[in-house]
Amino acid sequence: MLTKNRDNDVLSLLLTGARIIELSTLEEGYASSARLSTPLHKVLVMLRHVSQYTMDKALAAETMVRENQISTDIAVKALRIATTQQLSFEDALASLGDEHKKTNNMPSASNEICDLLVEAGIINNEQIGRALSTSLETGMQMGRILVFNRDVTANVMKAALTCCMMLQDEKLGHASAIEAVQSVRKTNKTVEETFFRLNIHHEEPGQGPKLYELFAMSGFVSDTDMMECLEIHVLRGRQLGHIFIEQGFVKHEAVENAIILQGMITSGAIKAYQAAEALKNANVKQISIYHALGELDPPAVPPTPTLTFGQLLISSGIVHPEMMEDLMGGMELNARQLAKKALSAGYLTDKSCVTALRCYSLNTEGFISNKQCAEILKQCATLDLNLDEQLAKGGHFVPNRMHWIWR
Repeated sequence: MLTKNRDNDVLSLLLTGARIIELSTLEEGYASSARLSTPLHKVLVMLRHVSQYTMDKALAAETMVRENQISTDIAVKALRIATTQQLSFEDALASLGDEHKKTNNMPSASNEICDLLVEAGIINNEQIGRALSTSLETGMQMGRILVFNRDVTANVMKAALTCCMMLQDEKLGHASAIEAVQSVRKTNKTVEETFFRLNIHHEEPGQGPKLYELFAMSGFVSDTDMMECLEIHVLRGRQLGHIFIEQGFVKHEAVENAIILQGMITSGAIKAYQAAEALKNANVKQISIYHALGELDPPAVPPTPTLTFGQLLISSGIVHPEMMEDLMGGMELNARQLAKKALSAGYLTDKSCVTALRCYSLNTEGFISNKQCAEILKQCATLDLNLDEQLAKGGHFVPNRMHWIWR
């Protein structure tokens, strides 16, 4: 367990909960702290993982939590606001309205998420008991604590949350949910890829991004933030837009802008990647969403047609135009049919074939541009690179479910 016998539990929860540092950085800090016999907060500043200015805010929050003036959950929300809006911790705490306190709830040892993880053999009652105890003390979500304690990996927790939401929406059966979570733990693949490969669930084309996906694409929230909000959504049934506001991740204006953009995506006026860029710029530059849309370069209007699979293979340099004519043989082939022929002809390997189809899916659904799609596929195919890593490297935070619509 990550926090066992350590005196810095509160500070650790605050720093990771407020997205100031990642768990891997925290572990490095603990190791250096023990080696140098120096307090954790000083080591993190010495190693330049955290500025002294930000650490002072975290220490102020820690003091108030230890003196039982506020809960850890409220401290995390205030610390998020303090770091993103350049406020003192005290001012950020004072700015918290009642809406930021609405998601506080009494945790229970038995809930949909924990029950699924237990049935899948991922965690046991002892681990749940530890997480429940910490949750009662701090007010933080049990899922975040289970991941923090390394009882569950972030990937498995995300799978469990996704399955619980789909169970609530009656899009997935209970046995399939257990099978999916078990497979994610065994293979460490995403739950979306697991659904695809096990033929459990298939996403329909033309859906566009969900609200929380649009926030992630715009850089407003990390995977950890998103899981925290999804956990509250699963257990409390509150609307996600409200939860993101209450947890201190976004403001009302960002939610309103995101809803406007979702409508424009649905109507075909803009693509998802353009919506994400506009939402980000509106927030950073403090301009209206329509102003941000007008500044898009290249412009969103007129809409650019997405690539066919053949055009993608040509644009990425995998197949020359004259060779494409031979592959097509004068027939109209869909993406899968053409992929099979390119694989048989030796233009694609098994890995690059799947990568090409995933890129095609992302481009067709509007989550990456034609140019980005061709460049990323070229890099992956030429240098045998991992698609997920290349997308992250390029700052393309696209929903995993959008990779698998080419069946």
